[in-house]
Amino acid sequence: MLKTIYKTLITVFLAALMIAALNFSVSAEDRPELVFAVDNLWQTMDPVAGISTSGGRVHSNVFDTLARRNFYEDEYGRKLVPHLATGWTKISPNIWRIEIRKGVKFHDGTEMTAEDVAFSMSEERIWAKKPLAPRGKRYARGMIRVEAVGPYTVEIETSSPDPKFPNRLVTPLGFVLPKAHYKKVGHDAFGQMPVGTGPYKVTYFDPSEKLTAVANDDYWNGKPPASKITWLIVPEYGTRYAGLAAGKFDIIFGIPADQEKVVSSTKGVRLLKQSIENYPMFAFNMLATKDLPNNPLQDANLRKAIVMGVDRDAITQALWGDATFTPAPFNFPEYGDYYDENRKARYSFNQERAREFLAKSSYKGEELEWHITRGFYPNYETAAEIMVEQWLEIGIKVKLTIVDNFGLAYKRPFHFLNMSMSSEFNGDPYRPLWMDWGPTSSRCCAKHKTWTPTDKFLEIGKAFEVETDFAKRKEGYLKLVEEWENVTPGMYLWRNVLTYAYRDKINWVTGASARTLFDHLHLQFK
Repeated sequence: MLKTIYKTLITVFLAALMIAALNFSVSAEDRPELVFAVDNLWQTMDPVAGISTSGGRVHSNVFDTLARRNFYEDEYGRKLVPHLATGWTKISPNIWRIEIRKGVKFHDGTEMTAEDVAFSMSEERIWAKKPLAPRGKRYARGMIRVEAVGPYTVEIETSSPDPKFPNRLVTPLGFVLPKAHYKKVGHDAFGQMPVGTGPYKVTYFDPSEKLTAVANDDYWNGKPPASKITWLIVPEYGTRYAGLAAGKFDIIFGIPADQEKVVSSTKGVRLLKQSIENYPMFAFNMLATKDLPNNPLQDANLRKAIVMGVDRDAITQALWGDATFTPAPFNFPEYGDYYDENRKARYSFNQERAREFLAKSSYKGEELEWHITRGFYPNYETAAEIMVEQWLEIGIKVKLTIVDNFGLAYKRPFHFLNMSMSSEFNGDPYRPLWMDWGPTSSRCCAKHKTWTPTDKFLEIGKAFEVETDFAKRKEGYLKLVEEWENVTPGMYLWRNVLTYAYRDKINWVTGASARTLFDHLHLQFK
């Protein structure tokens, strides 16, 4: 089913390219505006500090990455294609040289050079002890030097060989920002009025209201198809749908499963469901804190009982049908040769075993609190309600606390914390397994941290990180997964499915990513 979806998307994507070629010279005054009704916006549009699903709907329209993924030839996008970079070469085991595209201009009219690229990836901005843009350290792990060695050439040195380094160029590390402007206005101000090289330039941003961007007609990679795009915050789905049906909005996000038939039957509206490389889950808060000194989730037996106490496969099927699946931990098809379609989760649904683990635990019937951000992950709250009932069957009490934003969700005390993890790191488990759970991850470093990696996890992970031989790297990956499962610091639910509805006056394709793009390769108006 997923393979068919990808092939269909690729066909439509290529058709869009042909349409774009025919309409390349449309003037700005003839181009329509686009209104995208979303549930929320991140508080900053710095593409590293603002890493998030909601930020990702904007970032790639304002900024460009050095490379992109080729979904045309590979349904999982495991091949890279040049974008702001024209190419990259490994000149020694630890050094990569990147050639930068000439003639690209930022929204302020200045030309992009190697100095901008080097600054965007620099220690000062990304990987210092106190970087200008926090939250980016995991993408820069192992980097020890970034240097502009020519007007359009950058060298990057790592502390150990990293044959997969070019894959980082498609992540937030690969977004390029104007050094002079960023340094002039400062990190905070830049995040409120960002400047990039992308197809649209920001003219207004209020994170509690909307973001507006107009066409960048000097864009190096083709004329933008819309004259203006507005990302408008409309928290309630019912209001988003009513606005779409009335023609007030052009695209809306997050269609509940029980509303899909209604949307599909609405005149002038299309429904789009897209499986993406993102996995909703929750993390167990395994820490004893001032607010939670006697945290029962410090006991691994309780965590395993919780995981085995719910039938995730049945829940996924009931909510999504054949549109997606429940993965074994870190066994994702986009991993290529690391993926094993026959591997099963070490701890899967088995209420009898769950009761055995529960009996061995120190759990005394305490109510466990699960913090959930309202409406952020499609079908998440419905799934949570089902799981609460299944846990009650084996004697575990869980309370759902549904809040309006992540700031409230992160507020302690909590026992479970909603989140999702991206696997968008081409053909390799490095990002979601080591970067998102390792020693520099938010899971163990942020204010809302939930675990401390075990010594064994760190030992295996450090060896896995620097291994270049595929067979040995795969062996290390499997050992790291085994240790993660033995600890059970969280529980994955399903491969995410994004649902959109849009007016049939447009042709729009998303690709297998949470990022939404509105350049001439993805969007056309009829």
